Amino acid sequence: MQVIGHRGASAGAPENTMAAFTRALDLGADGFEFDVQLTSDGRAVVMHDAMLERTTNGNGPVFEASFDEIRELDAGGWFAPEFAGERVPSLDEVLALPATVFELEFKTQGRTVLDAVLEAVDQAGVFERVKFTGWNHPMLARLKTEHPQATIGLFAQRPQPWMNEAVFERYILGTAETAGFDVAHVYAGVLTERIASGLSELGYVVHANDAVGPDDVNRAVDAGATSISLNDVALAMSVFE
Repeated sequence: MQVIGHRGASAGAPENTMAAFTRALDLGADGFEFDVQLTSDGRAVVMHDAMLERTTNGNGPVFEASFDEIRELDAGGWFAPEFAGERVPSLDEVLALPATVFELEFKTQGRTVLDAVLEAVDQAGVFERVKFTGWNHPMLARLKTEHPQATIGLFAQRPQPWMNEAVFERYILGTAETAGFDVAHVYAGVLTERIASGLSELGYVVHANDAVGPDDVNRAVDAGATSISLNDVALAMSVFE
């Protein structure tokens, strides 16, 4: 099973920073998940939120700040004093790391971000190692149409309170059947063997996302997932050992 650090090894380092990504790889992860936003001057940077406040000492929307302005911000001090001075990484920097898998999530919409990401991926020469994901399914479908060789990840919602297991299973498999993507992301805590086997029959790679604790890791293994993402990379490695 491939282990993917969610926003890097974000249990032990500030999310979406080079410190978190290198920590994930050092712990033995195959790769990491990260989020992409665009600056006001069209540079692709790695940050989860559309706003700067939560994970930097800046404020306002990412898309209203230039790349140089964002690079001046502290992206690590909020997490712990020893990470003060960590910078918001550019997409180029992240794609230069020696990961087996880059799980790239689009956090903004539009043609501009799609083109910026594709240019960066092409220049880094890592197209075959990138899994493109996000909640904007129409944009991902456009990407798949224009680049059929692209590996596209389909996100599934958590089950709603009114859903029983059969209804949730039908929702997952029905969505996957019509999406025409390559990887199905199902929350580790609700993944079942029936869902995983159904997705495999449809030709999907099964990814258990957002695992929390050893029970979720073991559940993903038992269900038949082939990759898993979580904040605590060290936990996953210890469970597998």
